[in-house]
Parts: sequence; structure tokens; C-alpha cells
Amino acid sequence: MNTNVTILNFSGIYDHESFYLQDKSSRFVDMKDISGTNCYCDDEAKKEILSRISEDYGDDEMSFARGVHFIDNGNYHYISALYTGMIKEPFSLVVLDHHPDMQAPMFDILSCGGWVLDVIKNNPFVRDIHIIGADRGLIDELDEKDKKRAIFYDLEDVFYDNGTIRLPDTENPVYLSVDKDVLKRDEIITNWDQGDMTTERLMDFVRALFITEKKNFGRDIIGVDICGECTPEQEECNVDEAILGNDRFNLKMVQHIGNLVTELRCM
Repeated sequence: MNTNVTILNFSGIYDHESFYLQDKSSRFVDMKDISGTNCYCDDEAKKEILSRISEDYGDDEMSFARGVHFIDNGNYHYISALYTGMIKEPFSLVVLDHHPDMQAPMFDILSCGGWVLDVIKNNPFVRDIHIIGADRGLIDELDEKDKKRAIFYDLEDVFYDNGTIRLPDTENPVYLSVDKDVLKRDEIITNWDQGDMTTERLMDFVRALFITEKKNFGRDIIGVDICGECTPEQEECNVDEAILGNDRFNLKMVQHIGNLVTELRCM
């Protein structure tokens, strides 16, 4: 993958962050004026979003998915389905998320709570899906048939006490989607209920995934997207502190992935 950074600003939260200003090549795409995007994405909104995402990439659809994409808070996690929809080769999807995002929609519409199921049903190139850190109670609520179409991992299945990390057995190049609500709330604040992963473990997982895919299989990570911001007017928290925490995390993630890509190019 490359280290291009794209910022999709739906809620306006990125107007209050600065991590992407460290790299003048970052692409900031304002989406605030598009209606029909919050939690659900209607057909007109999808068309306009894809138009704005793709305007700089010419005819190479695959390049849409490459790089690092920040896609606002968890209400917009369905953007991952749009990015993976641009991948034109068999791929594995790895998701870090406190929610399985496999709820069947009430209407035939793309949603933040059902985007993984949308990928399963509508993406002809996805071969295997691995969801790490999802709440077991939410997994148990899924339709039994749908539940069998993804592999779920508790944190204990991935992070061992001796420091070893068990990675998913991916069959093809990986697209990685990260929802920061998988992290502990005392480390970062998102607009959804949260899990128990630490930032250190998340960074260690990303590093292990990048390096193992390259060293063991000769494969680059296709792309990464990251959601889980707080909201500009979020209640029951100090919004300024929440924004600052997310801003710091995002900068750390950009630098972490950038360093990994550079390191692997030298291998």
C-alpha cells in the first residue's frame, strides 16, 4: 500500500483536529453538505460520496482503497464497504471493532451497523472476514446463518500473556478496518460504547499484521481505514479533551503506518 492519507469529514469533527496537517499531501474531503449519510447511506448519498472520493484517481479504481483513510465517527463505518468495493482482486477483510456490524438492515440500505454483512453479500472478491474484539453478547444476537460467514476473535484469542500475537489466518491480501470503539474508554472516547483493547495492543497488532503479511506471504496490506471519532457536541464527556485524544491517536497511527511501509520497502 502507499501512505496517502485521506480525511472524509462528515460530522465536522476533523475541523477541530490537526493530525493531517503534518503532511501537506493529505487529502481533506468535506462531506458535511451531503444529506442521507448519518448511520445510513442512501443511493444518492453513495453516488456523491464515491464521486468526491474518486475525483483525483482517474480510472484506477483499485487506488481508491490504497492508503490510510479516516472516515469520521462510527456512524460512517459503512464507508469501509465503499472502499472495499473498489478492490478488484480476492482479499481478506480484517476488522477491529467492538461491534460486529452485521445487523440485517430494516430497509435495503447501507448502514453503519450492517456494512460487514453488505460486504459479505455483495462483494464478489471478499474471501474471508475476521472480526476482532466484538462484544460476545452482540455476536450472539446475530442470525445464525450470517454469524457463520465471519470468524470472530475475543481479545484473549489474539493477545497472549507472553506477548505473542495470534494473527488471523488470512487467505489473500488484507484490507484492515479499525473502529476505535474497540479501545478502552479511559484511553480514547468515541461516540459508541467501547471495548477493552489498549492502544499499545492495537499498535502491536497493526505492526504484526503488516510485517507477517510481507515476510511470510510477500503481500502488502491493501489499505487501512479508521473511524471512531467523538462528535463535536458529544454529551457526557469533555469534548475538547476527547477531540485532543483522538487527534493524538490519529497522528500516532499515521506515523506508525508510515514507518511500517518504509520499513517493509527496505526488506
